[in-house]
Amino acid sequence: MRYQSERPKRRFLAGVRCPKCQALDAVVQVNIFTPEADEYIECTQCDHSERRPDADEISAKNNLEDQLARDIVTTGTSGTVKFKP
Repeated sequence: MRYQSERPKRRFLAGVRCPKCQALDAVVQVNIFTPEADEYIECTQCDHSERRPDADEISAKNNLEDQLARDIVTTGTSGTVKFKP
């Protein structure tokens, strides 16, 4: 059986920019095993952190994008904002 450390596992993500400060190669993926498994990213430059979305959040976002694409096809518009004079 493989030994599992209690400490979080950290990996640098090569070629990834921070969503907040845009620093290149400063993002670290952190895996936590105890008390409950979790995964997130954090920036070593600006301390920005972001949790990985779960399957339900991803599905909801994909459904919304699919609905928007269907609306564009049926209405023929791409959501352009028009200002009245």
